[in-house]
Amino acid sequence: MENDSDDDYMSEAILATCSHEDIRPGLIRNRAKQREIEIEKKKAESREKNKNLYKPLKVVESERRDEGLKTCIDEKNKGFSMLQKMGYKSGEALGKTGSGRIEPINIELKVDRTGLGRESVLKEIAERKLAARKRYLEHLKATTNVDDFRKRMTQKTQERQDEKDLRKSQRVCLDLDTKMNIEEPIEKWFWPEQEKSKTEEDEENEDEEDEAEDDEEYTFSTQEKLEILTKYLRETHLYCIWCGSVFDDEKDLCDNCPGVTRDDH
Repeated sequence: MENDSDDDYMSEAILATCSHEDIRPGLIRNRAKQREIEIEKKKAESREKNKNLYKPLKVVESERRDEGLKTCIDEKNKGFSMLQKMGYKSGEALGKTGSGRIEPINIELKVDRTGLGRESVLKEIAERKLAARKRYLEHLKATTNVDDFRKRMTQKTQERQDEKDLRKSQRVCLDLDTKMNIEEPIEKWFWPEQEKSKTEEDEENEDEEDEAEDDEEYTFSTQEKLEILTKYLRETHLYCIWCGSVFDDEKDLCDNCPGVTRDDH
C-alpha cells in the first residue's frame, strides 16, 4: 500500500514547486545579451548609412563619368560654337543634304590594361568552339575511310610539333596573365595542366571526370588550340611565340613580326 503521507503528483503542493518563469523559445532574459544585440543592430544600420553616404572612389568616378557623358554639348564647347558659325543648328543632321549624324559618336572607355583586340578574340573563340563541336557531331554521324599510312605519319609529325609549341605557349600565357593579375584562364587549356594527387574520392568519380575531359578535348584539335592561343597572346599581350618577345605596340608587332605561324618565321 502506498504511504498516505506522500503527496499526490497532481496535488497543490507538487504544482507549487513548478517554476512559473516564462521560458518561451527565442525570449532573451539576459539584459546584457539584449543590450549587445541592440548595439550590433545600431552598428549595422550605421554601416549601411555610411555606405550610401561615402561611396568608394571608383564608384564616384564612374557616376560622374556617366553623368558627364549624358550631358549635351552646349555653346561653351569650341567645336559646337564653330559648327554654329557655319550654320549648324542643334538637333539637325550634319552635311549639306542633312544625311549625316545627328548624335555624336558614343565614347567607349577602356579602364583595364588588356589589349584592344581582347574582346574580339574572346568572341572568335566562342564562335570557333561552337563550330568545332558541330564538326565533331557531324564526324560521328558520317562514316569515313582510314587514311593511307604516309598521310597519317605526316599528320602525326605535325601534331607532335604542334603539341610542343602549344605547351610552350601555355607556359608563356600563364606567366603573362599572372603579371596582369588574371586569376583564371579564359579557357582551361590556355594554361598548363597542374598535376594533382588522386584521392579515393577522385578514383570513385574517375569515370565521370573522364567523360567531362573527353567532351572538352574534342572541342579543338591541337593545331586549332595553337592558332587560338597564338592570336590571344598577340592581341592581349602583344607577344609572338615564334619571335619570343613582347612588342611595344600593335604597329611594332605588325612591322617587325613576320607572321602568325611557324612557317612564316
